[in-house]
Amino acid sequence: MAKTALILTLLTGILPAFHPNVRVDHENRPSHACFHASIALGPAGPGCQPVYVAFQDDSLVGIVTVRSDVLFQKSTDRGATWLAQDLLIKRGADFACYPDVTVDRDGNVYIVYTERVPGGSNGHFYCVSSTDGGETWSSPAQVDDNVSPVSAGWARVAADTAGSLFCAWNDKRTGRQRIWSSVSTDRGSTWRDNVRVDDDTVPSDCFHADVFVQPGTNHYLAVSSNPYWVRPGYINKDAAFTRSRDCGLTFEPCLALDTFSGYCGQPHVVADEDHVICDYTGSVGGNQNSTEARTWFRSGDSWGPPVMVTPIDTSHSSYLNGGKLAIDPSGTVHTALMFTSILSYDYDIWYTASADHGLTWSERERVNDVTSGTQSDPDIAADDNGYAYVVWQDQRNSRNEIWFGTNANVGILASGLARPERFRLDARPSLFSSALTIRLSGPLPASGTRLRVFDATGSMVREFENPGPALAWDGRDGLGRQCPPGVYIIRLESAGRTVTSGKVLKVE
Repeated sequence: MAKTALILTLLTGILPAFHPNVRVDHENRPSHACFHASIALGPAGPGCQPVYVAFQDDSLVGIVTVRSDVLFQKSTDRGATWLAQDLLIKRGADFACYPDVTVDRDGNVYIVYTERVPGGSNGHFYCVSSTDGGETWSSPAQVDDNVSPVSAGWARVAADTAGSLFCAWNDKRTGRQRIWSSVSTDRGSTWRDNVRVDDDTVPSDCFHADVFVQPGTNHYLAVSSNPYWVRPGYINKDAAFTRSRDCGLTFEPCLALDTFSGYCGQPHVVADEDHVICDYTGSVGGNQNSTEARTWFRSGDSWGPPVMVTPIDTSHSSYLNGGKLAIDPSGTVHTALMFTSILSYDYDIWYTASADHGLTWSERERVNDVTSGTQSDPDIAADDNGYAYVVWQDQRNSRNEIWFGTNANVGILASGLARPERFRLDARPSLFSSALTIRLSGPLPASGTRLRVFDATGSMVREFENPGPALAWDGRDGLGRQCPPGVYIIRLESAGRTVTSGKVLKVE
C-alpha cells in the first residue's frame, strides 16, 4: 500500500501570560547564594499537581565557595506559595551540588546530586527518595560504582512507567570525562553496575548528559555534548543522541544531531510515544549562539531537519545554560531559554512552545518580570493541562536567589484577574487512512462551538457544529467525497477563542 504523509500543522491559541514571579528559596543569610534549580511536578490529584524544586545553596567568603548544600522546596498551589523553610537534603562535607529532581507515576520524589570529597573535584553521585511528597527522605544511596571518588560532573534522572529510575552523568574514571549510566529497580535504594552511554573514541571529554524515558516503549534516551575531530589537531563538541531499547543494559551508537560548525553543547531531550524531540545550543559565529531542535518520527524511523527554536538577530544570542525541555500529555513541547543581548550581556529567561513536536515554535515570551541583574540556568516542567512552570537563578536583589514563574492560573490574588482555563483538542491516531478520532476538552459551551477541517489552500472541507467531547472524522468532505492525501488543518472555535491542532499522518 502506497503511503503519503499528511503533515498537519499544529498551532495553539494564545497561552496565558506569565504571572508576576515568586521567590522560591528562603536563604537570606548575607553570605549565601543559590544555584542550579531543578523542577518536577507530581501526579495530578484532586487539587493542583504538587511542584517540587531542588537547588544548591553555597556559603561564600568573598567570591570563594566554602560549602555547597542541596535544598528542597514544595508548592501545592501552582507556585503561589512555598514551604516556610527550605528543607535540607544534604549538607556537603565540602560540595553537595548539581541536584536533579524527578517524580515517578506513584508520586514518589527522587533527587540525585553530586557530592565531592573535601579538597577537590572528585566525588560520587547519590540518590535520595521520598514517599510522602517531600516530608521525609531516605538515606543517600550511591549511584556510581566507582570504589574511589573520581572527577565528577553532574547527574540527571528520569523514571520509567514501571517505577525504575534511569540516571546518567559524566565522570573521569577512565582518564577522560565520559557519559555513564545506572538503573535502579527498587525506587533508588540500590543501583545496577554502571554502563557507559557514549561510544566516543576522541581524546577529549564528554559533558552535560540529559535523560528521558519514552512513554509507551520504556526506551531510555540520553543526549550529551561529545567531542569530534573537525580536522587533524582540532577537536570540537557536538550534540549527540543515543537510546537504549533494553532498559539501560546497552546503548545504540551515538548520533550527532547538530550541523553547527562551531561548538555545540548542553542538549536536552523529551518524547511522546511517536516522537523524540531534542534541542541544543551552538555557535553561529562570533559571540552569537542559536538554539535548534530536531525531531525523530517513529513513523518512518527518521529525524527531521534542524529548526531554529526562536528567531534571533545579529545583536542577540541564545546561551548554553538554557534550552531545557518539558512535554505535556497532549504532546506540546515547552522550553525555557537563556537569551541575551550581545551588547549588554543582560541575560533573561524566555519561554516558547511547540505543538507540532518541535517543527515550529511559538513566539518567545519573557518569563522574568524584573530585568535588573542576571537571570540564568532555567529549568521547566509542564502540567497535565499544558501550563508551564519555570525556575531559575536570579540576581534581581544583587545576590543569587531561586525564582519561579508560570502561565497557569496562579497569582490571581495578586493581580485580581482570573484567567479562564484553556480548551484543547487532540487528534489521534498519528497514522490513519479512514478514521481519525478528535477529542475535545476544556470549558466548552453547549452551543456556538465549531470544529472545521481545512485543506492546505485554506479552503474548508468539513464542519462540525457543537461537537461533543469526541468525534470521528472519516476523511471525507461535506459532500461525502474522500479527501485526497495532502495537508489538512483542524480548527476549533469557541467563545471567541481558537485552537488549531492535529497530529496525524494520512495514508492512501
